[in-house]
Amino acid sequence: MLILKAAILAVLALIFVQDIRSRSVYWFLFPILLVLFIAAGLLQYRSLTVIRETAFINCTFLALQFLLLSLYFSLKNRKWVNITTGLLGWGDILLLLSVAFYLSVLNFLVFYMVSLIGALLTWLIWQAIADHKDKHIPLEITWN
Repeated sequence: MLILKAAILAVLALIFVQDIRSRSVYWFLFPILLVLFIAAGLLQYRSLTVIRETAFINCTFLALQFLLLSLYFSLKNRKWVNITTGLLGWGDILLLLSVAFYLSVLNFLVFYMVSLIGALLTWLIWQAIADHKDKHIPLEITWN
């Protein structure tokens, strides 16, 4: 189990470093992370059925969130807006989907909310101290 946890931390660290350096992440890291999370769940004596049911609920929650976000921006702009085009990065979506297979429903909701609040607070603090003000919110992809 210790080796598995070390592998999960190594993949997460690699994703973090790549994201900080270039705002892009190799896509193949997410399926690796997903397999490691499922293996960790199985080693914690969770059955594949429980993992599948929990992941289904978590992914349904994410899909609802993304749909509501798309509807909000579509109504605001008076045309259909695809949130993956400039508003939310695919790396963020794939990371959330990977984590959805590991955490219980309640833990996933707490993780999701704390992550969003943490990203917003970090961005607000950065805006207060930075010389160059950035209008882009956290989790947003910038196209250069």
